[in-house]
Amino acid sequence: MRCAGGGRWLRALSCAVTLLACTHEAPRVAAPSDALLPARVRRLSNVEYERTVNGLLGTNESIHDALPPDERQDGYTINERQALPSYYAAELSRVAERLAASAASQHLRELIPCAENAEASPDCIDRTLAELVLKAFRRPATRAEHDALRALFVAGANAAEGDSELAAGLKLVLSTLLSAPSLLYLSELGGSGDSITLTPYEIASSLAYAVSGTAPDSELLGIAAVPGRLLDEREREAQARRLLSQSSTRHHFRQFVLEWLEVDQLERTAKAAHLVSNYDSLRSHMLSETRNFVDEVMVYGGASLPSLLRAGFTSLDREMAEYYGIPGFFGARVRLTAQRRVGVLEQASFLSAHAYEDVTSPVKRGDFVLRRVLCIDLPRPGEVGIETVMPPRSDTGTTRQRFAAHTAVRDCQSCHASIDPLGFSFEGFDAAGRRRTREQGEPVTTAGSLAIAGTTLRFADSAELVTQLASLPESRRCFARQALRYWTGRRSRTTEEWFEAVVDALPAARRDSLLEWVVAWVRSPEFVTRRRPT
Repeated sequence: MRCAGGGRWLRALSCAVTLLACTHEAPRVAAPSDALLPARVRRLSNVEYERTVNGLLGTNESIHDALPPDERQDGYTINERQALPSYYAAELSRVAERLAASAASQHLRELIPCAENAEASPDCIDRTLAELVLKAFRRPATRAEHDALRALFVAGANAAEGDSELAAGLKLVLSTLLSAPSLLYLSELGGSGDSITLTPYEIASSLAYAVSGTAPDSELLGIAAVPGRLLDEREREAQARRLLSQSSTRHHFRQFVLEWLEVDQLERTAKAAHLVSNYDSLRSHMLSETRNFVDEVMVYGGASLPSLLRAGFTSLDREMAEYYGIPGFFGARVRLTAQRRVGVLEQASFLSAHAYEDVTSPVKRGDFVLRRVLCIDLPRPGEVGIETVMPPRSDTGTTRQRFAAHTAVRDCQSCHASIDPLGFSFEGFDAAGRRRTREQGEPVTTAGSLAIAGTTLRFADSAELVTQLASLPESRRCFARQALRYWTGRRSRTTEEWFEAVVDALPAARRDSLLEWVVAWVRSPEFVTRRRPT
């Protein structure tokens, strides 16, 4: 079979998506009524906004860091809790004005291609406004919207000072569009009638944001214009696979993995100078390693949790190769057998993010494994009336010896008996993710065990732990839960239990693939149906 396409990502992913699609269909798993998502609107995350605006303007601006930080739900920036407080709206307005001014001055010809010699006919302006609204709002403009934008364009052109009339009118229109609720919010309200089925343009938008993290492209919007076409599950699947084969899609799946790992804000962390003197300059290289590794796994590793957890290679630049002690060996696939590292949980980004400035944190690392890999949510100490007291610092003994106090206190035993052994397995790495065998002059011990699902995992270190976790059905189901939370921006036990069943019902060749999971979600009748909020 010959796979065509431009670029390494595009060629490889097109092949993977096409080959997986050829396997037999999975049996349908119907969702109970309370598993349906509610009809709603949700605000785009900052990254979604950035990708949407860049797609609209044909630019490549870094926007998300210029806006106030997203509110997170379960650690994810895509969620239905996002609000629009006054300080956010004010900053958004300033960002929109800056982007509009830049686009109108630098991309006028691309945004108004029908203009000639800096002039445009009324028909050209009308067509331009219709195209801009379709891209910005992910639906055609209403008559009232079109007339209001036409009036804005004329007002801007008449008040032109320094800019051409065409640029001045376009700038005012763009600044309005870029801060408009219809751009900022994703609508999932459905049409009229007793049952709530998303409108064709809502389906197109929900599909595009779930699969690629940005607004629907021209082809998908064109299909939405044909009545009933996106109600066909085969059409939705075809569009999902088409979007998955595009190279830009990697940013969306990479962002999910970074947020799942809780490393996407690594560059805001710090380490003590005596631990690693150049950490501030290394953070970006640590994050680049994980980003590039995730891209490699998405394309060549089957986009699976096992590949993420137990891959025997990583993707290194020169700086990280030196940091790991293998100078001269860098590139997309560098084997780490000699360094005794395996998978993404033994990369410096993860180990640094889940540690303190100068010492490791078995609790942070162990808690991550429980919450994000196994979906075991233990109560926080404050929820059960326990005051958190950190083990005192000591110039003697190991971190494991200090934290042994957890299991000696009765109120702490039930949780830390599960958390601490997992965290201790990572003690072979310091707070900045470097390999170590001794601490405070004493040997580091990493062996432990965990009882789960009627069996006991025994591991000598974190490499053995994550290798065993990668094979557990519980880990796959948890990862499916995490992915669904990211795609839908919502946490719902009944919806996630249904989706676990959907994943379990997939053919074996597709059961571990994150890409196949999103296709299964988009193809399902539940994707286009909503329940009335209570």
